[in-house]
Amino acid sequence: MKNKLGKWQQHLLLSQNPLTAKSIPETTIYSVTNLLDFISRYDYVYVKHDTSGQGRAIFKVYQKEGTYCFDGYNIQGEPINKCVTAIEDFHKVLHPFEKFGRQGNYIIQEGIQSFTPNGMPVCIRVHVQLLKGKWVIGGINAGVGTLDNNGNGILNYHRGVVIITIDELLSLHWQMNETEKKEIVTCLKEVSISVSKGIAAQFPNREYGMDFGLNAEGKPILFEVNSTPGISGFAIADKSIWKRIVEIRKLQNGE
Repeated sequence: MKNKLGKWQQHLLLSQNPLTAKSIPETTIYSVTNLLDFISRYDYVYVKHDTSGQGRAIFKVYQKEGTYCFDGYNIQGEPINKCVTAIEDFHKVLHPFEKFGRQGNYIIQEGIQSFTPNGMPVCIRVHVQLLKGKWVIGGINAGVGTLDNNGNGILNYHRGVVIITIDELLSLHWQMNETEKKEIVTCLKEVSISVSKGIAAQFPNREYGMDFGLNAEGKPILFEVNSTPGISGFAIADKSIWKRIVEIRKLQNGE
């Protein structure tokens, strides 16, 4: 892929598909005005750099006792957790080099409650691959947060996430039966393949990594699409999934 697919471009593409439009959070371009609007309507929101990865330049933002609080990681990946009385002070954290004419692009996303029933943040990764002209699911796994990221809910496979299988997540944490688990997994697969088809039409690639959360009703919500997804996390919970992804890559190279 020649161009990195930004989060705002993702949102515009996914909004055009009726299936995927129902599975994404409300999103807008960052500005102080838009941030104040989102904070007034949601308990909390996430501000994310448009093109950064690995959990960098992302903040959970909310109001608390007349202040604006933000908890997350700056563009260098350093943790920041503080409250300010003026929202402009948060803007300065996002744009530390603005006075030199350098300003990064950010988006604002509705905060989705993606937590296990006992209150730990959770994420799901779906790896999708193009094989012989058809999109296939290479693998699915899940990540459950630790006490380190319980407050901000920011999960990334580079930031202290316990990786488990999707079956362990749904069986042990949600205590779903086989029918309920099948419904969730089917939904994850259908949305992921639909997303891949839509994005590939504009940003062709042979594989994508989809990051989902599960809201309070257990419905999958798509947070982000990764156009250069890593696969090392799949070797932790179930190495057979990692092997499947590698085998599909070999088949892709032989096409």
